[in-house]
Parts: sequence; C-alpha cells; structure tokens
Amino acid sequence: MEQMSFGQMLKVSITMPILLVLSILIVAQAIERFYVFWVACPLPGGFWEKVKAKLDKGDHEGALGICQVQSGIMGEALERLLNLKDPNTERLVEAFQLYRQRMHMELNRRLGFFGTASFIAPLIGLMGTVLGIMRAFHDLAIAGAGGPVVVAAGISEALVATAAGIGVAVMSAVFYNYFTLAARQRLSQADLWVFELAELLPQASPPIQAPMRPGPRLGP
Repeated sequence: MEQMSFGQMLKVSITMPILLVLSILIVAQAIERFYVFWVACPLPGGFWEKVKAKLDKGDHEGALGICQVQSGIMGEALERLLNLKDPNTERLVEAFQLYRQRMHMELNRRLGFFGTASFIAPLIGLMGTVLGIMRAFHDLAIAGAGGPVVVAAGISEALVATAAGIGVAVMSAVFYNYFTLAARQRLSQADLWVFELAELLPQASPPIQAPMRPGPRLGP
C-alpha cells in the first residue's frame, strides 16, 4: 500500500479526527502546565540562597526584604514564616501547610487529564481498527470476490487508528509522569527550605538579654 497522506489518515476511520482533537488538547494542556511550572509558580533556587545568606549573617530584615519583592507562593510563604513570633520547627511547618496546599493544588491541577487521555487513546484507536475490519469484511461480502488482498488492504488502513491511539497515549503518559514527578520534587524542595529556615531563624533573631540579678547588698 502506498504511503498515506495526513488527510487520507483522517479519512480512514471516524476515530481519527477524535484522536487528532485529543492530541491537540494534550499539547495545549502541556503548554499551560509548562507555563505554570516555570513562569507562574516557579521555585527559584537563587532566591532561597539569597535569603539563606542573609539569615546566616543574622540579617533578619534583609531576608524579609528579599521575600517581599519575590513573586510567587514561596515568596509569600517565607515572608509569613519570617514574621512569626517565637518560631520553632513545629510552628513553621504548621504555618507553611496552607501555602504548601496552595502549591500542591496549583502544580497538580488538571494533571488527571493526561492520565485519562493515556488510558482512553488506545481504546479509541482500537475501536477504529475494529470498525475498519468490520467495514473490510462487509465490502468483501458485497464484492463476493477479491480474496485476501482486499481484506489485507482494508485491515492495514484500519490499523492506522490503533497506531495513532498508541502514539497519543505515549505522549500523554510522558507528560503525566514528567509533571507529576516535577510537582513532587518541588513540594519536597519547599519542605526542605522550611526545615532549613527553622535552623537558621534562631541565629537571625536578636539575642534576648536576661535581666541582671541584683548583687548582694553591702552594708546596712
């Protein structure tokens, strides 16, 4: 069989346009997720290094100023944590949970679409193949002759739908695994920052001067 053009592939089965629309939706969703991960909700390592350097020097106000000019959820979270009174690890982790939940929701939003698409795409392709085989045998029954050549031609065209479904499923599964692992890594990195902050804050806080005990009275 001669190599089919893109337009001919779309005419092979009614499922081919469905797979085309599904692939377009997958690519569009992937672009939106890339924007969220790298532009709208970034996790800049250089930002934390600057905050950490200020806290190492005991410059609490300098670290707070860096957080105030940093956009994103982590900038808001660290600014809130730096403003806590009497911070300790338990209080910092508890206060960070709200921001962590926001990050989790933002990073994992609509990722289930990739999982669903990777599951249904092969089934849609298989349905196209089954319909193509049914049509091939129907045409053979009407013709009454033609031998296996006619059936083989129809089946080879019908298998294009299965190949397309598998291709769409592979693409969707790759995107799902990438974004899921990236979201998990970012949340773990944010947790690590909070634990490091718990160790640095006592150094950055100004020392509290204890009241002097009155010395022994001399004389009456």
